[in-house]
Amino acid sequence: MLSAVGSISLPLCHSRPHRLQVEMQDSVDYDYVIVGAGPAGLQMAYFLQQAGQRYIVYESEDKAAKFFQQHPRCGRLISLNKKNNFFEEEEFNMRHDWNSLLSEDKEMKFTKYSDDLYPQAIHLHQYLNDYANRFHLNVKYNTKVEKISKANSTFTVCTEDREGRTTSCTSTCVLMATGAVTENIPVEQIPGLELADTYSKHDMNKDLYKNKRILIIGGGNSAFETADYFSGSAGIVHVVFNKRIQFAWDTHYVGDLRAINNNIIDMYHLKSLHSTIGSQVVKIVKNEAGKLVVTFRDLNTHWDVPGWLYFDMEYDHVISCMGWNYVNTQVFDESIKVELVKGGRYPKLSNCWETDTENLFYIGSAMAAIDRQSASGFVHGFRYNIRTLFHILEHRLFKKPLPHLTLPRKDLTAISTKIIERSTISDSLYQMNGFLCDVMIFDDRNATKYYTDLPIKHVMERPEFKSAPHAFIIYLSYGFDKFGQTNKPVDNVHAPDFSSNRCASFLHPYIEYYSQGVYVDQTELQESLIVRYDDWSNAKFPQWTSSTNHNYIKHYVNDKLKWSSEVFNLVPLPEEVAKQIFIPLNKEEMTRLPILWENSECKPSQELLPKNPELVRERKLRPTATEIIDSTEPQLERLKLVSQSPINHNLILEEEPGLVTTRQ
Repeated sequence: MLSAVGSISLPLCHSRPHRLQVEMQDSVDYDYVIVGAGPAGLQMAYFLQQAGQRYIVYESEDKAAKFFQQHPRCGRLISLNKKNNFFEEEEFNMRHDWNSLLSEDKEMKFTKYSDDLYPQAIHLHQYLNDYANRFHLNVKYNTKVEKISKANSTFTVCTEDREGRTTSCTSTCVLMATGAVTENIPVEQIPGLELADTYSKHDMNKDLYKNKRILIIGGGNSAFETADYFSGSAGIVHVVFNKRIQFAWDTHYVGDLRAINNNIIDMYHLKSLHSTIGSQVVKIVKNEAGKLVVTFRDLNTHWDVPGWLYFDMEYDHVISCMGWNYVNTQVFDESIKVELVKGGRYPKLSNCWETDTENLFYIGSAMAAIDRQSASGFVHGFRYNIRTLFHILEHRLFKKPLPHLTLPRKDLTAISTKIIERSTISDSLYQMNGFLCDVMIFDDRNATKYYTDLPIKHVMERPEFKSAPHAFIIYLSYGFDKFGQTNKPVDNVHAPDFSSNRCASFLHPYIEYYSQGVYVDQTELQESLIVRYDDWSNAKFPQWTSSTNHNYIKHYVNDKLKWSSEVFNLVPLPEEVAKQIFIPLNKEEMTRLPILWENSECKPSQELLPKNPELVRERKLRPTATEIIDSTEPQLERLKLVSQSPINHNLILEEEPGLVTTRQ
């Protein structure tokens, strides 16, 4: 259950005093100042320009999105450019176009710039500059923001151009769209890290690394992208990380390790010299031969005596690929407060992306500070966040209503039709699953007000929703958590249980009900193979019928509102249909069902055991903690004998309180 209720320490997004537009125009140069002309800055500039607002974008480089001229270093994006999606709805197809910015111009799509599924970054750079020019966005290039300050409710932004000329302007709102500011290089944590190359600056000439030993520090996409790039030329490539790798196919978070970058893992498990090492880098030193000697600290809980193993390895090159920092606090003076989170790499943001300083927001990749579930850190996610923030700001500063439509009064069919339509076609709910939602509330005449694309956790911070006697929140999300910890998402390759609406694993609609701001309960629709719930999909794919989806929505809403006495048919699979398409397992097949070792709300899908399984050899289980303690002394004696042998095992055991060990 994703509850939108909870206490937060940041100021609420709705609680700002509104000021009339004429007052703002008299007191400031701009309503909005945007810092940075990357994809986030351009996207916000587009919405402001369409609304006729006074804004300016400051960009320190001579072109927009200069970052993509150099990054990713291998030149290939990991954002999908899927041009052919069978269906014709433009909004639906944006689900699979991860690079285009939003606009009303159908010709201004990135899909016209490349046919590659994973396109080259240089094409994105060209597209973004064409986007800025096409809409005549007010970008001032070669202008660096040097300092931002605030007095009362007005920001002052000081800038300097390439010729050293300085100027300043005032603004009501500042939007930081600076993207990845600096590389994360924690030299204070790893002595000698300054000896390593970095992701942004390492030499890309493969001949320099031919038959060399390379260590790459990091466990994300930049690290594995670099490892993959050199895997054909280097003699040995090691990738080291001190925490478990998060695979995107497991987490469904696009920022985790993607399959397109994990060739090194494939080569490691097929024993092709390249390897991954799950250890911590302790220090780096250069020896007399000019090689880099790296000391590792390895946690070994699987040993007879659990402990820490220290060992050294020698490399020709070490490359640090530990991600990015998304905040430069040096640009703010003491009047502005921006607290850092996530190891100092991200700004602390409210549920509508505002810092502790009123009307100072971060947009773009930094929006991932409050979202590690969907796509806030990527273009295909933050383009929707920015559109939502634009509407929130227009409501706050200019009293413009949030986008919504009004459905006929007491019309359950209109409600179910709208929810089915949004679940079938919406690109924003799809890309920002579990983060953005639609909201339904009702006026005094029982007419339905249907709001779109609001942050789930922000909804009940707004008085109009928190005070509503009846409010429904609609969003798409995954359901893998209901299948237990031992179930792997990649094993979900079979049809879901159509007899229930609770056990859907992949992306599917959720509907939550609130009364006076308090969460009451929720319901779900069953999943669809292509995340569509229209009549065409019902007829072509194994999923619930359209009438079943409509009936579940009508029943759930009517149960709360008491609009109708109609009884809705909630049988998802009619008996006559079930007999045609479903055959239960026979007795022999039932005996071959594997034993489920974990109790979970939903049963994971399993394959049947072989008809004649071979006998499984009895295995000795791992000793208990008591057995380990009882065996500590003889084990330590054995380790002492090993450490005293003339062979250099390159082994160091860390001392623990109460234990005496030998270091070597």
